[in-house]
Amino acid sequence: MLFNASSLVMLVPAHGLRALLPVGFDAVVDVLRNDKHASGIYFAVLNTRPRVAVAVGEEFYLMSFNRISAFIVVIEGEDATELRVITHTYPALSDLGASRSYAWEILSAVIGRLGVRPVNVVDVDYMDSSKSSQLGS
Repeated sequence: MLFNASSLVMLVPAHGLRALLPVGFDAVVDVLRNDKHASGIYFAVLNTRPRVAVAVGEEFYLMSFNRISAFIVVIEGEDATELRVITHTYPALSDLGASRSYAWEILSAVIGRLGVRPVNVVDVDYMDSSKSSQLGS
């Protein structure tokens, strides 16, 4: 963790990504459902409108010598499907960029399997609740 003296908070090794994918909700859900690193702990499609899916996964990263958790939200849109990925290394003083790498690995796996290019990608370092709005409401 890094210490930010000006705001007196610990910057945790967490990362956030948001991307719009020009494909249907079901296609994104199918890719995530079959990816053990993205959804090996928990996966559910909620009974809501618009449809929402939630996944929790984890992966061991040698460069941080730690497991990194991933929390993923998929939101059905009219013209695109929104994918949000939050990754977090804990406990760790630093993860040497592993949480960022894991978030991008998940996004890259999804777009690679779907054969699409994401649009409006938002990339948030040192993710915490004060930065949630950067990923959308």
